[in-house]
Amino acid sequence: MLQNLLQSLKNFFDTMGGNLQVILILVINFIILFVVLKKALFSRVMQHLDSRKKEIDDTFNKIDLDKKEIARLSEEYQSRIVQIEKEAYQKIQSAIKEGLNAKTGIISEAHSQANNVLRKAKVEIDHEKKKALTELKNEMVTLVIAAASRVIEEKMDEKIHAKLVEKFINDLESAAPGK
Repeated sequence: MLQNLLQSLKNFFDTMGGNLQVILILVINFIILFVVLKKALFSRVMQHLDSRKKEIDDTFNKIDLDKKEIARLSEEYQSRIVQIEKEAYQKIQSAIKEGLNAKTGIISEAHSQANNVLRKAKVEIDHEKKKALTELKNEMVTLVIAAASRVIEEKMDEKIHAKLVEKFINDLESAAPGK
């Protein structure tokens, strides 16, 4: 079979005008060169291509991991921002409550102080009223003594006596505070 193939090739090259021995030598040289290049050069090139492919795959894997890490960090930061906003809102609400409590305390303290002032004023008014009544009683006593001394000096009849009492009552009414 190999001989038939070689014979067919020889006939083909003869018709073409070529020398079969030269062609065979060239083919054998090409095969040897191919095998040598395959062993020496192609294996190194393939190793280099394989290592480069591995580097590229590693880079893509690292990029994927970095993307996942970025997404995780983004979610974490987003949740931290939401938590910080909640805490800030709570602090603001707490400050508002404290302000309202302080306002209520200040108002109640003001009411308490106002009530104390009013109470003290009422006590002072009562005291002044009692003092005025005491002065009025003293003045009445003076007036009664003066009236009695007039009555004793003058002769008393029923009409004079009624006039003096009436005058005395009028004097008391006009001397009374608030009238």
